[in-house]
Amino acid sequence: MPDRGSRLWSLFKIFFVLSAVTLGGGLAMLPPLHREFVERRRWLSDEDMVDTVAIMQAMPGIIAMNMGVLLGYRIAGVAGAFIAVLGSLLPPFLAIVLLATIFMALQGNPVVEQAFLGVRAAVCALILLAVIKLCRQIIKGPFEIILSILCFAALVFANVNAVWMIVFGAFAGFVWFFSKKRIKPTGDSCKECGQ
Repeated sequence: MPDRGSRLWSLFKIFFVLSAVTLGGGLAMLPPLHREFVERRRWLSDEDMVDTVAIMQAMPGIIAMNMGVLLGYRIAGVAGAFIAVLGSLLPPFLAIVLLATIFMALQGNPVVEQAFLGVRAAVCALILLAVIKLCRQIIKGPFEIILSILCFAALVFANVNAVWMIVFGAFAGFVWFFSKKRIKPTGDSCKECGQ
């Protein structure tokens, strides 16, 4: 088990590198973060990662910062949250400061526009990969399938705010849990009915 200082340094490196090379925001960071924290270092389980992503999506603010706070805190407490956020924040901050000085020169350049077109396509693939991985871990039964389809349809066709989908999902989960608990037959009731 690595000591606290080693974990903090690892957190900073992971978030700094991923923030520097992952274009497309926090969702595009999910697959490499899963690989680092769950598969490679085994600091979190699949369930921990899914719960963290669910909480992160429900919180206001920038996804990458939320991710840094939540994952950093789970791994190394308050210091871990601070270090992970610092690692996430530095690369875009430095890049924006640098690009702000040369942005006007790049604007309208067809080569740069084509490069960004390719980058956007790659980011879509990364986000799709994150969705597929999360679906495999979460959608395991008819309740999850139906709820996912309903929320997707509400978001796409009815333009419902995502916050209301999270509230609806939490409410539906509570109702589903308590309804399953209520209709589950007990041992005594089975004896009475002759089974």
